[in-house]
Amino acid sequence: MPHFARIAAILLVIVATLLALAAFSMGRRASANASANTSHAPTLSVLPKPVTMHVVVAARRLPAGQRIDASQLRLAEMSTRPDDSFVSIDALAGQLPRVDIPEGTVITPTLLSNPVAMQLAAGERAIAVPVDETTGVGSRVLPGDYVDVVLTLKSGEPASSFASTKEVTQSRLLASRLRVLAYGPRDLPAVGVVHGDASAASTKSERNSDAPTRTAVLAVPVADIDPLVLGAQSGKLSLALRHPGDDGVPTPLLFPTAQPVLSPVANLTPEQRAWLAAPENRAYAGIDERGLAGTLRAIAPTPSLRHTSAPTIEIVRGAESSLSQAQRTAIR
Repeated sequence: MPHFARIAAILLVIVATLLALAAFSMGRRASANASANTSHAPTLSVLPKPVTMHVVVAARRLPAGQRIDASQLRLAEMSTRPDDSFVSIDALAGQLPRVDIPEGTVITPTLLSNPVAMQLAAGERAIAVPVDETTGVGSRVLPGDYVDVVLTLKSGEPASSFASTKEVTQSRLLASRLRVLAYGPRDLPAVGVVHGDASAASTKSERNSDAPTRTAVLAVPVADIDPLVLGAQSGKLSLALRHPGDDGVPTPLLFPTAQPVLSPVANLTPEQRAWLAAPENRAYAGIDERGLAGTLRAIAPTPSLRHTSAPTIEIVRGAESSLSQAQRTAIR
């Protein structure tokens, strides 16, 4: 019996040893797995987040024709960037919607008023004038520059009292310090706009740069519209590039004003006559080619035309005459 107990004790010791080894092995595996999970955890935490971009959308409905206030806009996160979207709210403040824009709509230039028109100040109009490489300062003009417009005009003037006419060429400064809004295919840059396809935009720009420039769009005061348009039709216009800080302009009051095409009506009140000096009314009255060339002036009658009427006989009796003072003045 004691021998059997000794054998049982030995077996129990062996079983306990095996169980201890098994527990130790399982503990090592669990520790290894935990270590592996811990080592992979940081890798998962530094994975790149999905790319998002902030674009400007309407925070509320934007009525057409009403200026946009910054409070009516907000930035929204989007995973894909819409073409020609805005990323700056300040770039849109003050713009005019061309149509009603619903809330949440991404703002793009196609929804806004003409960007060239929005660059005009009060009392200005956008006028396109023809240019080439010579008259356009060798195509060195850029949108945003300031230019003077010089007119070269050929006109006929009387050569003498007996000759008919001779051709005279004149050149003068027609308009001064006009801002260039567009030059050929180039416009003023749109601030805050993100172009969706940069490569396509670059290709388009390179393609357009190869084409010859034929027009320049200028911001013209209303009073200078008639001379500029008439000068482009009757003569040749040339642009003179000037420094943006040079604000010198001519003083028109030092020179005679050309007679307008339309004369004002009679019996105007003093207040209505003051209205005639307004740039809009002066432009409405118009100017013709003689006024543009400075040749429209009062022409005195020539001696050969003074006595075209029938002869007049004056009878003098002492200090009295049969003719009136006006008649005597007319025949002298």
